[in-house]
Amino acid sequence: MQVLYQNLFVTAGKPTLGLVLSVLAGIANIVFDYVFIVLLRMGIKGAALGTGIGYMIPTVIGTVFFLTGRSELHFCKPKMDVGVLIKSCSNGVSEMVSQLSTAVTTFLFNATMMKLLGEDGVAAITVIIYSQFLLTTLYIGFSIGVAPVVSYNYGSGNVNQLKKIVRICFRFITAVSIFVFLFSFFAGESIARIFAENNKNVFKITKAGFTIFSFSFLFSGCNTFASALFTALSNGKASAAISFLRTIGFITVFLLVLPHFLQVTGVWLAIPVAEMLTFILMIYMIFRYSKHYNYL
Repeated sequence: MQVLYQNLFVTAGKPTLGLVLSVLAGIANIVFDYVFIVLLRMGIKGAALGTGIGYMIPTVIGTVFFLTGRSELHFCKPKMDVGVLIKSCSNGVSEMVSQLSTAVTTFLFNATMMKLLGEDGVAAITVIIYSQFLLTTLYIGFSIGVAPVVSYNYGSGNVNQLKKIVRICFRFITAVSIFVFLFSFFAGESIARIFAENNKNVFKITKAGFTIFSFSFLFSGCNTFASALFTALSNGKASAAISFLRTIGFITVFLLVLPHFLQVTGVWLAIPVAEMLTFILMIYMIFRYSKHYNYL
C-alpha cells in the first residue's frame, strides 16, 4: 500500500505529501527498531514489528486522504474492466522484472564470488550491490516521479510540452549519471572502508571492484528512465525489453561467461557491459518510436 500510494500521490499532484509520509515511515521504522530491539529486547520480532508500523503510517494516512475526496483522485465505486486490468498488468511487466531480477542476479553474484574468492568475495560483492541500490535510487525516484507528467501530456496531445519534458529529463539524467559515476569512482575506496575497514582482504576486493563497477552508472540512469518512459507511454513491450535485458538477460549471460576468461574481473564487468549494451538498444528504441509518440 505504501508503494501504491506513493505513485498515487504523484498522480494526484501531491508528491510532497508522498515524500513526507515516506520519510516519516523511515524515521518511525528506525525509532521503533531501537525501542523494540534495544530497549525492550524483542529481537527479530521487534524488528519486524517496527517495520510493520513504519509501513502503516503512509498506508493509513493515504487511505484517509483518498477516502475524504480532497483531490480529484479518490476512492469511488469500482467498475470492473478486465481489459484495462490486463493492459495495466502487461504494461507493468518491466517493473515486475526489475524486482524479480534482484533475487536472481544477487544469487548468481554470490555463487560466482563464493566459487572464485570464498566468503570475502561474497562480502565484497554485497557491499557493492547495496551501494548500487542506494545510488540508483536517484534514477528510480526521478523516473517514477516524472512518469505521470509524461503520461498526462501524451494523453492530452500536448506534443510540444511532451518534447520539452523528455528532453529535460534526458539531460538531467545524463548529468546525474556523470555525477554518480564520478562519486562512485572516486569515493569507492571510502565506501569500501566503511563496510570493510576491519577486513583488509574484503577492503582490497571491494576497492578494486568499485573501480570497474562504477562505469555502469554512466548507462544505467538513461536505461532506467527510458524503461519508465515507455511504461508511461503504455508501451509495455519496449519497457519490458529494456528492463529484462539490463537486469537479467545480459547480466546472466555475462556472469556465466566472463568469469571463465577474466576471473574476478569478469564479475565486475558483468553489469557495466550489460548496461552499455542495453544503452545501445535503448537509443535505437528511442529513435524508432520517436515518430509514433512525437517526444523528440
